[in-house]
Amino acid sequence: MPDPANPPEPAPYPPYRRVYAWVFQAWLIMFLAVICGALVVYLLSYLPK
Repeated sequence: MPDPANPPEPAPYPPYRRVYAWVFQAWLIMFLAVICGALVVYLLSYLPK
C-alpha cells in the first residue's frame, strides 16, 4: 500500500500515445517502399531490352 505522506512522483515524460507508433510505422513503411522501388527501377535499367 502506498504511503499517503509520500505520494509517487509523476513520470518525467508525457503519457505515451499509440497514435505515435502508428505514424512512425506508416512513415517507416513508406520510406522502405520508396527505397525498394528506387532499387527495383535501378536494377531493371540493366536488363537488356
